[in-house]
Amino acid sequence: MFARSSSRIFNVINISCIQSRSARAWVRKPLGSPMAKSKMFRIAPKKFIPADEKAEVKRLYDNYFHQMKSLRHYFFEQSLEQAESGEVAQMKHRLEEEEHIRLMEENRLENEKTAKLREEKLKIQAEKKRENILASLINKEEETRLYEIQIEAFLEKQKTTPFIQAENIEKAIEEALANPVDFNFAIDLDGYVYRGRETAIEKIPEEERERLRSN
Repeated sequence: MFARSSSRIFNVINISCIQSRSARAWVRKPLGSPMAKSKMFRIAPKKFIPADEKAEVKRLYDNYFHQMKSLRHYFFEQSLEQAESGEVAQMKHRLEEEEHIRLMEENRLENEKTAKLREEKLKIQAEKKRENILASLINKEEETRLYEIQIEAFLEKQKTTPFIQAENIEKAIEEALANPVDFNFAIDLDGYVYRGRETAIEKIPEEERERLRSN
């Protein structure tokens, strides 16, 4: 029994060893071989990972986790949509179509209501504008009538004003020379006015003197 098992181990060892022209090359350690004595009590040192590298590895892992979760959710939704291709999908489509028709009708009624309100508002604005224009025309006509009355009164006044005609111009010159008008005047400290360049103050009585009125 022992001889048979030892021969089997020897055969396994011989199979793991590949002969070459230069030297023997071991492919790998046989599966049934125990741990080497030189490595029996050796503890491998723990690798030190910097904090920034550890944070970057965690970030990459989190991104990968969330991306894979999103992909799984997307494929799940796609499978559900494909599964609704039967009677449930048809019913859903019919309900959506009915909702669309109802919303379109509601939108049409709202548009008609808005159009009526807009038309009424435009009518009111047009009526107000017409009234303003009419009032402006009436005021303009009244101003024109008053202006014409003033023009007529001015013309009548001008007609009554005596003008020097060509046939009596010599007579008017003689009257002007016979009755000269002196527009010069003087005022004393007491407020008395003495008209004329050659007026003698002593010859005018005090009660007949013209005095300026104080406000």
